[in-house]
Amino acid sequence: MSGKQENPSGRQRATCKATRKDGQPCTAPAVMDGFCIGHCPQATEARRKGGRNSSRQARLDAMLPARLRPVLDSLEKAMSEVYSGELDPRQAQAMSSLARAMVVVLEVSSLEERVRRLEERLEAKR
Repeated sequence: MSGKQENPSGRQRATCKATRKDGQPCTAPAVMDGFCIGHCPQATEARRKGGRNSSRQARLDAMLPARLRPVLDSLEKAMSEVYSGELDPRQAQAMSSLARAMVVVLEVSSLEERVRRLEERLEAKR
């Protein structure tokens, strides 16, 4: 059941004709074919893509350096194997320590590169 909703300008705008999960009528503004963006059948694919791209995993993948992806995958596998009893926790701890050392080396390397570039810029301005 589609209704009307008054917006700040005083004009009435049609509301979504769908029903929410709790059984109440949706009160969001209708944008296409009488549905809001959340209920519009034509927007299903866009919502799915949007949800996938805004997921924590997508953000992590975007931020994680490519060189560290295999390390993270190995640690996730080791965690699962410790949980299932296939891997000794001490071995997983050793893997974790080595991975942490690797991350520190990569961070220091990245910082040194940034400092080197800044120093070069400073020298170029003199």
